[in-house]
Amino acid sequence: MRRYGLVLLLIIVVLAAGITATTAQQAQNKGPESCIDAFSAQQWESARLTGEVRLAEEDTVQITYDGHGELSPFEIDPPAAATVVNTTGFSKTADGTYSFDGQQAAPTLTYRVRTGLSINDSYASGESWLHTPLPSYIQTRVHHTTPGGGHVGTRFAYLGNYSAITLQNRCHEVTAIIAAESRSAVNGEQIEQQLQYAMTEYDVGHRYSKTTVFVTPGKVDPTSSGEAHEADAWASSRHGSLTTTRIVLHEYLHTRHSFGDASLGEMSWFNEGTTEYMSLRLMLGAGTLSPREYNKRLETSAGSHGVLSNRSTWTDHRVPYERGMLFNAYLDKRIRKATDGKSTLEDVVALANAKQGNQFLPSERTVFDIVANVSNTDTAEWANSTVDSSRAFGISPIQQKTSPGWEFRLSIAQENLGEQPLLGVFFGFMLGVLLMEISREVDSEPEDNSTEESENG
Repeated sequence: MRRYGLVLLLIIVVLAAGITATTAQQAQNKGPESCIDAFSAQQWESARLTGEVRLAEEDTVQITYDGHGELSPFEIDPPAAATVVNTTGFSKTADGTYSFDGQQAAPTLTYRVRTGLSINDSYASGESWLHTPLPSYIQTRVHHTTPGGGHVGTRFAYLGNYSAITLQNRCHEVTAIIAAESRSAVNGEQIEQQLQYAMTEYDVGHRYSKTTVFVTPGKVDPTSSGEAHEADAWASSRHGSLTTTRIVLHEYLHTRHSFGDASLGEMSWFNEGTTEYMSLRLMLGAGTLSPREYNKRLETSAGSHGVLSNRSTWTDHRVPYERGMLFNAYLDKRIRKATDGKSTLEDVVALANAKQGNQFLPSERTVFDIVANVSNTDTAEWANSTVDSSRAFGISPIQQKTSPGWEFRLSIAQENLGEQPLLGVFFGFMLGVLLMEISREVDSEPEDNSTEESENG
């Protein structure tokens, strides 16, 4: 009997190792990395200029430029949400840019940022801190620094005290900058875990090598709570910790999508709806949202009305987010059913990302062609007709099970063992030891007690 226990122990250990090896191999064989270099740290060595960004006074930024002994003429395009209040060494052009003539030793540009919560394109500020957009440059590169304290990305800067979370996944690096004024309003650990999960699991290609997400207590626009521009994103911390985590994730996903400019047109239902739905799926997968919380979010969006393909019917700015999210939830369900789970909406996003680099502007025809390629023509035809309909979406077909069966629990257990191979081998070993102990107890008992028991009786 002991021999059988030993054999069973070996079988269990081998199976546990096999499961973890298979899972690890699947993770390794995910879609190819496609990192695009944003103008960030690894390119600063090629910058001709250094721009020292300082908070001159409340709401006001001053940038001092240093050419390291070789200042050549260049042009600056100030941020749209700012007003230039002073310059040294620059002259304003007819196009509204500022041209440096090469004469001043340390030219400066000073601009006041529009701040507040009631002005379009406004940024957040305080007595000793400011979230600010950065200027654009023509025919030159500038390495921005913050000698007075703060952090600079490619499009935004935060001037003030902050804490940073830096995450790495192969060629992709994400830094979350949490303003000191936002720390008490957010769950930094939750943001870190959610971003790490999305970096690992959301395999759609098109990644900037470095992405920065700023979390500050303000709104960029009174109708939204975050923005994404190329490799930089921003999120408000004014809506509670869980909502802030969702906004951070939503804006981060925009930096992963090549069709971000679709927000400007009729196709924002694809851009925003896909991003909102995938955010919820990733929060569910990471355990940030429970199935009940996920279902509640779907129910909250059920009241959104309008025809997705007709912007004039949208009752408010949330239609592409909420109705678009429900549409994409149904589309994902149909793709999974048509392909027996082999393809998902994530594959649609991956193919859209592969179109024309980071300047892809999708059309309905292009998107539905991708859907047909990933799934089938029936699914594409359903999508085509549904975006032209104002019919309300039912919620129950796309909700999650709140009491998962043993099959779901088993799959979760297998996934956890796959992510921690040593843990899987350890549990297999312990189970085998337990079975050997049971077999030893059986061996130690008398071989036949039936006669003695009957006589005593």
